[in-house]
Amino acid sequence: MLKVNNVVLPTPADVDYEDNKIWSENTGRLDNGYFVGDLVCIKRKYVVTFPPLTPAQLFKVRTAFAAQFGSVEITDIGDDDNNSSTETVTLNAYFGDVKVKAYSWNKNIKYAVDCTVSIIER
Repeated sequence: MLKVNNVVLPTPADVDYEDNKIWSENTGRLDNGYFVGDLVCIKRKYVVTFPPLTPAQLFKVRTAFAAQFGSVEITDIGDDDNNSSTETVTLNAYFGDVKVKAYSWNKNIKYAVDCTVSIIER
């Protein structure tokens, strides 16, 4: 399940889940190679790949991710703390570029394939 600003989007074919560590400004390597810094927080990132899309579905996806920021509801894989294999999470996010390939422009049959976008917790 994927909603952006209350717009239901096509069900993703694939979602990569990432926990991105955000480090303090003073993070880096010392002269001896030792790593220093403070972990500020961990933010979620979802790389969503859609199944083949019609032009109308692609328009809906592009429109949803054109905003600077948005409210996102997405099915997450869950965690052991609440003994759930999946859960719906809501987060405020910003978005990467929508990347897509055109397929089958033959006989007016048009599909967009491998459409991907990153959703990054704000």
